[in-house]
Amino acid sequence: MIDSIKRYVQEQNMFAEGDYVVAGVSGGADSICLLCVLLELRLEIPMTIQVVHINHKIREEAGEDAAYVEAFCRERQLPFSLVEADVEQLAAQRHISTEEAGREVRYEAFHRILNENRAGRRGRIAIAHNQNDCCETFLFHLFRGSGLKGLTGIPAIRGEIVRPLLHTSRTQIERYLAQKGIQYCIDRTNLEDNYTRNRIRHHILQTACEEVSANATEHIQEACDKISDAYTLIEDMTRQGWRQCIVKDEKGIHILADFYLALHTTIQGYVMMEALAQAAGSRKNLETVHVQQLQELLRKQPGRRVDLPYSVRAIREYAGIRLEKVQSCDFKDEPAEYGRIPYNSLHTGTTVTIETQEGYFELSILCAQQCKTEEIPSNMYTKWLDYDKIKGDIVIRNRRAGDYFTLDGDNRRKTLKAYLIDEKVPAEDRKHVYLVTEGQHCLWIVGKRISSWYKVSEDTKYILQIKYVRRN
Repeated sequence: MIDSIKRYVQEQNMFAEGDYVVAGVSGGADSICLLCVLLELRLEIPMTIQVVHINHKIREEAGEDAAYVEAFCRERQLPFSLVEADVEQLAAQRHISTEEAGREVRYEAFHRILNENRAGRRGRIAIAHNQNDCCETFLFHLFRGSGLKGLTGIPAIRGEIVRPLLHTSRTQIERYLAQKGIQYCIDRTNLEDNYTRNRIRHHILQTACEEVSANATEHIQEACDKISDAYTLIEDMTRQGWRQCIVKDEKGIHILADFYLALHTTIQGYVMMEALAQAAGSRKNLETVHVQQLQELLRKQPGRRVDLPYSVRAIREYAGIRLEKVQSCDFKDEPAEYGRIPYNSLHTGTTVTIETQEGYFELSILCAQQCKTEEIPSNMYTKWLDYDKIKGDIVIRNRRAGDYFTLDGDNRRKTLKAYLIDEKVPAEDRKHVYLVTEGQHCLWIVGKRISSWYKVSEDTKYILQIKYVRRN
């Protein structure tokens, strides 16, 4: 196994003499194996290894993991850094999942320690992602309807981050450690089915390996590599297509129809997405539906226009489409605020009423334990929200720039504007939509949907019940 990893590392040019390498080591099998591999590589490629362990403060035994990694490093005379962070608290503050918060904490710590200690040397951050992780990522993106880029798996190198074990299976890793008599920690959360990736690992991928092919992970990895090669070719063709049909000037980005339509249809989509991303200044929340809106606009008469996320307006001109950033007309007038409820001021047994122009809201607190036999309301104008997750004032108002909500259990964000556009709510009507908000996070888009972050779960202790009543 070690020889195979060495060849892979050499093929990818991951390390060079004199590198300062930060190794993320949790104490699990993968990261302990990674550290052993780095020590083997150091015999041939002189490098400095700095071990970093993150205690997320989620598990009671997390302190034992940190102590084990520290002792492991002490025996091998390796510098050890411990970073502690309350990931659950951070997740609540940032309105993201604990999984995403943990990832942010880890990479922030790795980069900080690297930059504090590299002293002019080339830096590397070694991560223990393996072949199984790559397969799980591939399947996760596949099931979620990813584009081609999402099916390339996990990259071997991204900036300063390197993954030496990416072509090594978890079975090979555990067998290697057993042969060497090296112990490792077991994170019980990896054995649970609370996370989507864990369910893919325990049920889908395991079944594929047991009942379809023992080499399933290897075959998926090979497919990822081939898709990655194909995507690299598409990126090259997209750059060529961009040069042929895109003109940028002080008025915006111009997509020249004749040259654009001469491109292969696949490349058209990538060029259009790149143009939209550059006009928007961000790729986040830009989706295939927005590209389709632009392609439909090309088939319409000059003068027609489409409003897109990030205040981008697409205008059909005789030569094609112009993308421009505009000051959204939706926010010319100060949005109305109908009522504000201070943080943690609602209690069971009380009801607060907030008047609007067309009706009123009733807000009350329910004890979740007493509601276990009741069904969560499916009425468009009565919603239950997890009151425990609300950490700021509750405000009922109309929309403002920057409003967003979370789409699903993985807490992907979507801007309110993008959502209302996708729902084909007329521009003039968008500023009249009622919102129940915490900061810029929309708890409830009244008459539409709630943010998944505030959904009631088995862990909910108190429920915020909100009713909206229209006057006749």
